[in-house]
Amino acid sequence: MQKIPLLIVTSHTEDVEELKSILRETPWELTDASHLEDPSAALKGAAVPILLFDRDSAGACWQVTMRRLIKTRRGVCVVLLSSVADQYLWDEVVQHGGFDLLTRPFRKEQVLSTLMFAYAHSKTPWPKAAN
Repeated sequence: MQKIPLLIVTSHTEDVEELKSILRETPWELTDASHLEDPSAALKGAAVPILLFDRDSAGACWQVTMRRLIKTRRGVCVVLLSSVADQYLWDEVVQHGGFDLLTRPFRKEQVLSTLMFAYAHSKTPWPKAAN
């Protein structure tokens, strides 16, 4: 089975182990880039379709960091990790270019369905905007 790479940036060290456990025996391979000072450098050098990004890892300005990460690598689907979820937060994620929201505690069914949808979305050849 060919592995599909995922990149995670989180300030919650338990996220990595919990998600690795959920993703065991699936096609997903999680790489932790949380230790890097600039996660956009890891994103530039990695052929990953999905970035899992913890809103707490960017401090109060997660929106700015998310936009920067998206600009670093067009076509990557950024999924925000959060301990809270509401319609306002999800709307804000989408308004800032993010793909979706995963909330703690992570549920296997939600994680896998979000990843499959994001992966399919990343492979869709969307029309280019007219100049």
